[in-house]
Amino acid sequence: MNQNQRLQTLVLAVAAILIVGCASNTVSAPESMDTSTVSESQTDSESKLEQVENPLLEEWTGPYGGVPEFDRMEIEDLKPALQTGMAMNLEEIDAIAANPEPPTFENTIVALERSGRDIGRIFTYWGIWRSNRSTPESRAVQQEMAPELAQFRSQITQNTALFERIKSVYESDEMNSLRPDQKRLVWLVYDGFARDGATLDDEAKERYAAINQELAELHSKFSNNVLADEEGYVEYLTEDQLSGLSDSFIKAAAAAAAERGHEGKYAITNTRSSMDPFLTFSTERGLREKVCGPTIPVATTVTNTTTMP
Repeated sequence: MNQNQRLQTLVLAVAAILIVGCASNTVSAPESMDTSTVSESQTDSESKLEQVENPLLEEWTGPYGGVPEFDRMEIEDLKPALQTGMAMNLEEIDAIAANPEPPTFENTIVALERSGRDIGRIFTYWGIWRSNRSTPESRAVQQEMAPELAQFRSQITQNTALFERIKSVYESDEMNSLRPDQKRLVWLVYDGFARDGATLDDEAKERYAAINQELAELHSKFSNNVLADEEGYVEYLTEDQLSGLSDSFIKAAAAAAAERGHEGKYAITNTRSSMDPFLTFSTERGLREKVCGPTIPVATTVTNTTTMP
């Protein structure tokens, strides 16, 4: 995943998607590239990182080259971590764009690939809160930060000086001496920036950025409303309504009901892990129809979570 793809994930994260999955926090340069030189902007970012006390910003430690500290993640740390991470990444981008040396594959494309490590770590936590640990509190933060993240993305993809360096590498004779994978990387970066409005005039860029911000906000609102509607629906079954269901599913439904204060019953919630197995294996036709009904109008009915105009 290159820098532009990370930015796209950000919005769909926003949108994604990571979400996203957010399985990795950065993309390293191909193995044969010289990675011995660390830019001054990266050094400055690391120094500033040490001054900020936020567990979401800390370097990962432990096995496999470091793992996230999920046991320390707190939702109140997410917004300031994102804001700090964005500021640090923009400093890295500005340093690349302002490099007085002629643009090359190494000092522009590779440098761009190395940037964003700090914000990449934060997006891992962001992805967890968007999916596995979604709560009203985390959704509020996502809704608030979605436009800021979209603007952050636009600040990078519409950085004229940065794109001119990328374009120079893309059109340079150096391309002829690059390996196929390196040429592919240059093309992906150039094409990604071009698709994100880098070739537009100033007025069109401003309009494009505004549209992206609005889309990010609407996407986040819709996703959050879907989750809110899903959380709001539960159907409780009795023991005589479990025919056709597996033992493991029955145990999970019993645990879900107990968590909600309904000991002795079985909860079918409006999630795929609960709904799909029930609709697939239950032999109770009338009950399947009853349970399936509420899944259709999620986030479209006129409620406090409606996304309809």
